[in-house]
Amino acid sequence: MPLYEYKCTKCGKDYEVIKGFSDDADHDVCPDCKSPAERVFSEAPAVVYHGSGYYCTDHKSSACSSCSKNKD
Repeated sequence: MPLYEYKCTKCGKDYEVIKGFSDDADHDVCPDCKSPAERVFSEAPAVVYHGSGYYCTDHKSSACSSCSKNKD
């Protein structure tokens, strides 16, 4: 089941709730003050690929001589 993040509109508490797919995920009630809370959408994490394998296989230029040496 998915984990959702919420923020209370009254007290500002941030919290997480596990809900089913059929549950209302956009709204919840704050566990502290029982006021309405709204769902918080997280930013996607930045993904950076490091290492010679990724570069040589996916972004290799025709002048990449170091990659052709390591193929065998």
